Amino acid sequence: MKVTNKTTSTLALFATIAGGLGVLSGCRGDRSDKPPRQFFPDMDDQPKWKPQAETPFFANKRTMRETPANVVAFGRVGITGDQPWGKPWALQRTALLRDGEAVFYGTTGANADGTVKYVDRIPASIEITPDFIKLGQTKFNIYCSVCHGFDGAGKGMVGQAWSYALPNFYDPKYKDATQYTGKDGYIFNVIRNGVTTNGEQKMPPYGHALNEQQAWAVVAYFRALQEARSVPLSDVPESERPALEEKIRAAVAANASAPANTQGGGK
Repeated sequence: MKVTNKTTSTLALFATIAGGLGVLSGCRGDRSDKPPRQFFPDMDDQPKWKPQAETPFFANKRTMRETPANVVAFGRVGITGDQPWGKPWALQRTALLRDGEAVFYGTTGANADGTVKYVDRIPASIEITPDFIKLGQTKFNIYCSVCHGFDGAGKGMVGQAWSYALPNFYDPKYKDATQYTGKDGYIFNVIRNGVTTNGEQKMPPYGHALNEQQAWAVVAYFRALQEARSVPLSDVPESERPALEEKIRAAVAANASAPANTQGGGK
C-alpha cells in the first residue's frame, strides 16, 4: 500500500477526532474528588454581586444599588393590539414606564398656594368595569377592612380598638369634590402613601402592597360603597330586596352589639 501525504493527513484527522471523543466521553460518569473540568472558566467563574453583600467599590460598601434618577424601566413583553390575553402584560409594561402624573400619582401639578393639586376623578385612561371594581373590593377586604370595616364606616376589628374614631367614608368631606379630601386623587394618595399629621403617622402606606392600578380599583370600590349607601331601597329590584334587607338587619345588630370606643382622641 502506498502511503501518500493525503492518506497521512486523513489518518491524523481521524486520530484527532477519536482522541477528542475519548476526552469528552471521559467526562461522563466520572467519580473524582478533584474539581470539575472547566472548558470555559471565564463563564464559570465570572464575577457577580450577591444581595446584601459588601463591596469596597462603592462608598457605602453595598452591592445593592438604588435605581438612578430618570431611568426608564423595561423588561416586560411588548404587547401590541388589544388582545384580551395580553392585557396583563400590557398593564405591567405601562406600570414600568410610569408615564402620566395623574395616573401614577393622582395629581396634576400644584395649586396657586403651592399645595398639591389632586385629580377630581379617576383618570379617563383607566377603564372602570365590573371586574375592576371587584378587584378593588378584593384588595379593600384584604388591606382596608380590618380597620375601616367591610362597609367603610370605620368599625373594623382593629378600628374599634383604636385610640380615636377612624374616618367614616360617608362623611360629606370624602364625597365633596370641591374639598381636597373628596377628590379621587387624594383617596389614591392616602392608599399609596398613608397619612401623617404633625409628624404622627395616622395610617401606614400601602404602596408596597398595591400598585397604581390596584389602588385606583380600591378608589372605584370606595365610590361604589358610597353610592350604594345613597341608593334608596325602592330602587333595588324586588327579587333582591329580601336578601339585602336581611344583610341590613344583620349589620345593624352587629353595630348595636359592638363595644363603644371610649378612649377618646381624634384625627
